Amino acid sequence: MAPVGSAREVVDRLDELEARVARLDTERAILNRLYAYGHSIDYGAEAAWVDCFTADGVWDVRFRRGSNEPIRCQGQAELRAYIATHTRAPHHWHKHLLTEPVITLHGDRASCDSYFVRLDVDDAGRHTVTGQGRYRDQLALEADGAWRFVERVVEVEDL
Repeated sequence: MAPVGSAREVVDRLDELEARVARLDTERAILNRLYAYGHSIDYGAEAAWVDCFTADGVWDVRFRRGSNEPIRCQGQAELRAYIATHTRAPHHWHKHLLTEPVITLHGDRASCDSYFVRLDVDDAGRHTVTGQGRYRDQLALEADGAWRFVERVVEVEDL
């Protein structure tokens, strides 16, 4: 068994451990927000989707190619208006899948880059990839203790 060390060394190790656990808790809270976005948009949980964003949050969708026009919503009213028109189960089945998030913490702010794939089910029951790309997120820790998107840039690379 290794020697315990001085009281100062023990306190330092405990402080380091506490900081690591706090960082992991923060990353987990941010991951939960990233996941809530996909679950809420796919099943029409409009209030939950809007709650993913700060009061003046921005949702900015950019298409690399194709005939789709960019989409930009800022603030709760514009976000609510958009999500009210979005496809959802059970009329249209799709899944926004998120992978490989890289989170960087900056105190009560964070940035995150991740990949996404959107799977849809067509009328014949076939699953198809209808989009893929990258999320570029800026998040903030709000007064209620929740992390929310200050800005979510959706870079759609294929449609």
